[in-house]
Amino acid sequence: MLSKSKAGVTPALGLIMDNEPPGGERGMTRITNQTEKLPIELLINIFGHVCGLCGGYYTDDDYKGHYVSKLHNMAQVCRRWLDIIKGAPELWTFISDRDPTIANLALVKSRSHPIGVVLKNLTIDPTAYSRLLKHAHRWIRVDIRLNSRDKDALRRLKEVRAPILQHLNVGFYAWDEHTTLPLDLFRDDSPRLTSLALERVTIGRWNSPIFGSSLRSLELTCIYAFGPTRTDLLAIFNACPELARLELTHVTLSDDGTGLPQGPRVQLPRLHTLILGPSSPTDAVDIAKMVETPNCRNYKVSRSLEPSHQNIIPAVALQIQQSFEACLASGKSLDIDLDGFWIHIRCRSDQTSSSDFDLQLAESGPYGPMVGWLNSMSLVRCPPLSPIPININLNYRSLPGLPSPPSHLLQLSNVRSLQITDYFGYTNHLVEALSFPRDRRSDGWLWPGLQEVTIRAFTGRPTTLLHMVKARAEASVRQEGTGLISEIVVLKRFQVERGIFIEDQFKVVRAALGDAAVLWPVIRGE
Repeated sequence: MLSKSKAGVTPALGLIMDNEPPGGERGMTRITNQTEKLPIELLINIFGHVCGLCGGYYTDDDYKGHYVSKLHNMAQVCRRWLDIIKGAPELWTFISDRDPTIANLALVKSRSHPIGVVLKNLTIDPTAYSRLLKHAHRWIRVDIRLNSRDKDALRRLKEVRAPILQHLNVGFYAWDEHTTLPLDLFRDDSPRLTSLALERVTIGRWNSPIFGSSLRSLELTCIYAFGPTRTDLLAIFNACPELARLELTHVTLSDDGTGLPQGPRVQLPRLHTLILGPSSPTDAVDIAKMVETPNCRNYKVSRSLEPSHQNIIPAVALQIQQSFEACLASGKSLDIDLDGFWIHIRCRSDQTSSSDFDLQLAESGPYGPMVGWLNSMSLVRCPPLSPIPININLNYRSLPGLPSPPSHLLQLSNVRSLQITDYFGYTNHLVEALSFPRDRRSDGWLWPGLQEVTIRAFTGRPTTLLHMVKARAEASVRQEGTGLISEIVVLKRFQVERGIFIEDQFKVVRAALGDAAVLWPVIRGE
């Protein structure tokens, strides 16, 4: 590593610019010997992955904390790596105006490659800003953070064109009602725009061509009382039929007096992720009613200030219901997660593909609708006739006041695995139901196909766990094909003297010959 830096040049930049051999080569002999035969193209791809240049948005934090330091560290390994990094334009395609000197170097070394740009200090160095604007024809990803005082920078931004721009993220640090986003930059001159994120932005014309048919991802975080009207939002949905991801956060719909537009809902057949985090539950319901998403799998409902936010659950659940029932018939495996405030369902049709369904509530949302929604799903009505193996995960780790698991879960058939993390005793009745046959005179166990059970922090009677461990293990050995628990892991936390927590782990594994079950405890302190 260089011990001194030249005037006005950081050590990291000086290392890349100079031809001096980096230090520490002796200690890296083993690494360099292993990579000496790797082709340059492969090493460049590896360096790109290490630096995070393989998709997604680039932010200023990424630039400061990861990109420059990692590129610097890799350049110190050996002469070959230094030469490769200096001569590979692909590794210089992430440019930030945080450090104008490095930005200028990157503009030169990236040559004609498409570049990702972070603009957060538009008024600090006008010369560097002008130089970046001259390369707008190479912009493929742009992350812009503006202040309302950056009026001159906004004016100059209107004068450039970005024909290959694909990802755009724009936000304001401080909002000024007289400052609006200049969409002229991103009109017909950016026909490839596929991802758009607008944060704390006021837009004068919501029907701008920026909302075009090429958009695949749209995120809106709006200013209260300055969001789109219901008619505007409907126009955006109609203009973006290829949307695959839609996130609306704090989108308070402006009232134009027309109410919810009449007519059929907008079809978004490619949408797989819908995130709603509005400030008004009424707006949330209206948004959910505007679109029809038959293939959507991931739903998230963020926190609202009003208890009536629960009204959004039925509106969103109807869309989940339709797509879920379509996958249920052809699926071969089903995973159900109730983890705190969210439900996750995965319907896997084979080993390589899956259909996911998520419904998530934020930290202070109501809990009752979540359980009611699960009870109403065909998930708890149809599976007795379905051969789909089901995996259930119940997580009550740190949030008291959650609902107990729905009793309908007991009606499921073909439950293959069960995981419980419960510090509050919500699942005690479920564990007790698993510990004894339904008919004491027979071996009619609940979920006879159960193969794996993991229980953490069980707060019920220890004898219940011991009975379940022994009885079901013996049944699985005695009746091949009916008891069928091959493994039970019980992690029970309890407090002993002086506040020390001990974790007592009991593990039951069917013996290799199938003629006995082995039970052993492992005690360890924390």
